[in-house]
Amino acid sequence: MPTSNQYRDFRYEDLLPAQLQGLSTTINQLVAQELEIRHGLSLNEWRVMAHVAVNPGTTAQAVAKAANIDKGWVSRSLQGLISRGLIHRRQSGRDARKSLLEVTEEGVGLFDAAAGSIRALQNRLLDAFNADDHEAYIRLTARLQRAAQDLRS
Repeated sequence: MPTSNQYRDFRYEDLLPAQLQGLSTTINQLVAQELEIRHGLSLNEWRVMAHVAVNPGTTAQAVAKAANIDKGWVSRSLQGLISRGLIHRRQSGRDARKSLLEVTEEGVGLFDAAAGSIRALQNRLLDAFNADDHEAYIRLTARLQRAAQDLRS
């Protein structure tokens, strides 16, 4: 059994995963709030819509993989987006079991507006950095990502 002083200097919040998770959670909450209030979209609906907008003719399975979202969440988000007329689903000509997804004209308008809001929010967050800090952040984040991928393989 550990002694009461054994972990005295351990602070979970000082670990990189805890710091990144905390930052991610806070930013996702800001984005979710912005999307819901201004555009009536949930964060998952936005993520699905963004992947479909950038990849017209994609499938729900491809969206789930690319967005790293559970297939069930993608399916529920798609149902809401389709019922609101923001995304259209059509059968693949080659494989009737496969549905291809596209953003509708109405969806394009909403997507453009939401993307503008998210970019503006991102710019407000990045105002915390000066130009040199921003470049360093991009460089260091990419380096950390490569190091994590190298360790994983």
